[in-house]
Amino acid sequence: MENSSMQAPPETVVSARPGRCPVAHGASPDEPVQHRLTLFAASQVDRLLATVAPLATTLAWVRSFLAQPNPDLGRSGPVCPFVPMALELDTIWCGVVPGCEADPAHLAAAITGYRDLFLDLEPRQLPGAMNKAILIVFPDLGPEGASIVDEVQRELKPRFVESGLMLGEFHAANQSPGLRNPEFRPLRSPLPMLAIRNMVESDLPFLCRSLDPPAMRAAFVRSYLRRLGGTVSRNSFGLAIEQLVEAELELRCGAPALEEEPAVR
Repeated sequence: MENSSMQAPPETVVSARPGRCPVAHGASPDEPVQHRLTLFAASQVDRLLATVAPLATTLAWVRSFLAQPNPDLGRSGPVCPFVPMALELDTIWCGVVPGCEADPAHLAAAITGYRDLFLDLEPRQLPGAMNKAILIVFPDLGPEGASIVDEVQRELKPRFVESGLMLGEFHAANQSPGLRNPEFRPLRSPLPMLAIRNMVESDLPFLCRSLDPPAMRAAFVRSYLRRLGGTVSRNSFGLAIEQLVEAELELRCGAPALEEEPAVR
């Protein structure tokens, strides 16, 4: 694969003090955010097409696929209901992790840094924060990109959910089915990426998947109830309680019996 690494123009980079995001604290929104990592708003990507080609490719897919209805989706409306408003508000941010170093630990550290940036970006309060997202693109990983992105997502998802965040994995080989059509593949993107956003009411099905162990499902649903329990519909609240009880019962029934100590002879 041709190296598509991106370098921000030096004169447009804003240095951030640790723990602070320049845009969140008054810097010009026309400058990319630098906090060991770099972020571009969607509007910036549009102006810097040649400089940020991988991000331009990703945003074109966001607009043409995620923000649009699809006949295979199984419901009306866009593939991702929040994307059109986020594009209008310019609250979709993009970052890139260049290089072909297929080291999950290196990528996980970068994603953790982007999580910290996400938490510092405005808007930070609901309901406005529901329309905020960061897309982190890995343009140079090559054929191994899909499996690496999946591995990093599996490792980090528990920490993100605990913080009230979702971490979605996107790549061209993603086999995750749609909620209403098992043949639909909503998470297939032209370039490997991970997406950070706030947890919302409709995320419950992603937090209680049968392929996850019961202890993990229970932890996920507890976080859902702790973060959103007072705001979700009665139906979603009831379903979350059912899923939590089911996971707890699986844990109790599946717990190995204590071994009896051998009799002293």
